[in-house]
Amino acid sequence: MAKSNEDLSREIAELKSELRQMREIVNMLFNIIIESEEEDEDYIPYPGSGLSDNLRFNN
Repeated sequence: MAKSNEDLSREIAELKSELRQMREIVNMLFNIIIESEEEDEDYIPYPGSGLSDNLRFNN
């Protein structure tokens, strides 16, 4: 089934819009991950929790 140039142009515009939306979603997810990692750096486990046993520091 052949599509007209107008149909193809409309479809291209829709695909560009979808791609733009996907980029926004990826950027939002990336920012969430980066912010989460920054918060984790400030985390100091409670001494009695057993979580501090696995900490390693670069000297």
